Amino acid sequence: MKRWMLAAGFAAALAAGPATAATPDPQEAAAIATVQAFFDAMASQDADAVRAVTLPGGMYTSIRPGAAGATTVSRVTVEDFAQHLRPGLHEQMWSPRVSLRGALLATVTGPYEFQLDGKTTHCGIDVFDLAKVEGRWRVASVIWTAEPDSCAELKARK
Repeated sequence: MKRWMLAAGFAAALAAGPATAATPDPQEAAAIATVQAFFDAMASQDADAVRAVTLPGGMYTSIRPGAAGATTVSRVTVEDFAQHLRPGLHEQMWSPRVSLRGALLATVTGPYEFQLDGKTTHCGIDVFDLAKVEGRWRVASVIWTAEPDSCAELKARK
C-alpha cells in the first residue's frame, strides 16, 4: 500500500466516525500527509522530493540500544540523508498522533516498521517536527528509535 494512502485512510477513518465525532482537523491531515510524502520520497530514492518536504539544514537523529544498556546516537543532516538514499527502503507508520500549535508547528509521532529489501530490520517510534512555511508543512527535524527487538510489542498496539 502506498504510504500516502495511509494518510488519506487515516483522514477518511476520522471522517467516517460517528455523527457526534469531531470533524478531522485539516491541519492534522496535512501534517500526516507531509510525513507520508517524506516516506514515499525515501522509498522512491527521490532526493529532490525529500528536499521538497523538508527545511534545509534539518537534522535527523537515530537512537539505538547498544550492548549492556548503552545507547548509540547517530545524526545526519537532511542534505546527507537525501544524497545517500538507496533502493529497497520502506517505512510505514501507524496510529500517528499529531500535536499542533496553530498553523505554526506540528509534531507527528507514532510507531513504525522499517524494511530493507522486503525484510524488517527494526521498529521504533518516529517523531517528526514540522513547521508551516509558505502555506505548507515541512519537516524541520526527525528523531527515532531503531529497536530490532521491538516489532512485536509495537505492532500489538495497532
